[in-house]
Amino acid sequence: MGALLFGLAVAATAAAPANYHFDIRRVQGVIYNPWTLSDDKVELRSFVGSGERPGDFVAPTIRVVPGQKLSITLDNQLEPCTAAQRSDHSCFSDTNLHTHGMWVSPSGHSDNVLISVHPGEQFRYEYEIPADHPAGTFWYHPHQHGAGYVQLGSGMAGALVVTGNRLPTATGRGDVDILLKDGRGQPFAERVMLFQQIQYGCLDGKGQIEGARDIKHEPLRPFTCAAGEIGRVESFDNDWGWARDGRFMGINGKVQPQLADATVGAFERWRLVNAGTGESIHMRLYRLDPAAPPLRSVKAGDQVAWRERFCTGSPLPMWQLAMDGLTRSAIRKTDEAFLFPGERADMIVRLPQAGIYCVVNDTRRNDPNGLNPSRMLAVLGAKGRGSANTDGHALLQSTLIHSAEKALRGADHSATLATVIADLHDELKLSSFTWHKPIPASEVSNYREVVIDIIGEGDATKFMINGRTFDDHRVDELLPLGKAEEWQAVSLNEDHPLHIHVNPFQVASIEDSAGRDVTDPKSPAFDPDYAGLKGEWKDTIVVKKDIRVTFRTRYERFTGDFLMHCHISYHGDHGMMEHLRIAADADDSMAMHSH
Repeated sequence: MGALLFGLAVAATAAAPANYHFDIRRVQGVIYNPWTLSDDKVELRSFVGSGERPGDFVAPTIRVVPGQKLSITLDNQLEPCTAAQRSDHSCFSDTNLHTHGMWVSPSGHSDNVLISVHPGEQFRYEYEIPADHPAGTFWYHPHQHGAGYVQLGSGMAGALVVTGNRLPTATGRGDVDILLKDGRGQPFAERVMLFQQIQYGCLDGKGQIEGARDIKHEPLRPFTCAAGEIGRVESFDNDWGWARDGRFMGINGKVQPQLADATVGAFERWRLVNAGTGESIHMRLYRLDPAAPPLRSVKAGDQVAWRERFCTGSPLPMWQLAMDGLTRSAIRKTDEAFLFPGERADMIVRLPQAGIYCVVNDTRRNDPNGLNPSRMLAVLGAKGRGSANTDGHALLQSTLIHSAEKALRGADHSATLATVIADLHDELKLSSFTWHKPIPASEVSNYREVVIDIIGEGDATKFMINGRTFDDHRVDELLPLGKAEEWQAVSLNEDHPLHIHVNPFQVASIEDSAGRDVTDPKSPAFDPDYAGLKGEWKDTIVVKKDIRVTFRTRYERFTGDFLMHCHISYHGDHGMMEHLRIAADADDSMAMHSH
């Protein structure tokens, strides 16, 4: 069996088990609507319990440590499905749970998404988190095939954070958390931000979603509900064109919130999760002109002009620390956080001056026709003293070096400390904190292909991977335990975030149809959405039309059945998914095995 680590780092003391209990039921609440400057009443399926209050419309952040046991009980209190609803696939009351990105078993009561928890039933998930599990930002959400869009589109998701304080050694990796401390040795302030597309709509007397439509029956701006109506998510009809109907992405169950103030000049760690159903995010930060009227006084139709006038200057620099919960090989300075559905990014952020800042979903680069204008996500204040002239990059480097010196004191750590400091001086490299060993071509034992396609129109549309729509009674790929393979993924139409459960993968190359590297800023084919990905580890990656993404993965430790799918919820629910199985006796030559 291949080794996950260069050296095994085991927690010194096992933590007590973490237990969560969620009732899954309909909950009433309100969601702010910028078109009307008022709250819409909604009734949505929701996780309730373990700290989540009815109407929050976001599940609590779960925090665990490597080596800990995590238990999550689901108590499904949704209404039962009728025989007719099951026949026409119009009931969304069955559910289950997926711990997205976690390196845990997919079998039994662990990360098993091939079971269904029916109304009136309880199911207790139990996850044995390995002692050598990487620390990072993961998340959890329902994964019931055919109901994922409705449940995720109701806000049923939460962050799952693995924390660690393991020190690197000559043979083992450490947790980057030990570097993220200020001059007093205190951890950087942290923000967990779950980006959501809560897809509620209000129904008229005929059961149709209210609102104006064009000749193709597509919704038009503005998105509103009639007075006294209650917004719900009851069918795939809610999957409107987000760009056309003027919906606003939420953060942690709130639309356009005023986030808690930051301290001027202090570094923060932002754990960003795109928990949406289908829309990408290009998050940028801008200074807000002090003369700007409050955002909550500006109607949606006027917000584009407001943002263009008052969100001033160049976007602030940020530093990307991790992707999909996995520490990068080097910290990457950037001015945006780009996430497709399912992806995560850990960013280091610093607000250099007192005042208010704009948190913007900046769509300009990916919206050539101007259908989806850049929109405000939130506003954020910064208080205290700070200097606009301070070099944030140099300050971050010196801060991390200082933290390393404090954490790795003593003769026993001198060689490791020297390596860490040399790396930080060399473009903020993090070789002592990246837990997955690179997969060279010489280790690859087999090659596989993922062809993503959509054919047909209307009710006859088929969403496929490798020419097939999903069938949970068919195993599409049989994978050999203990070996590494190389996959090539292409999309024949549209852009699709491809997610693989259980084992993450290392990006080997990303090329256009002419074989040109799209990750290299010096390449004529450069695509900024793929910047900094080559050689890094992920569990979700966008496969754009006519782009070939090549990645390598190891099948380690865990056997059992799991999934690979597009994380655009509508696509996955309609068949853009494959059933994979890792088996100890799998033959590399076997391409398919059926029950």
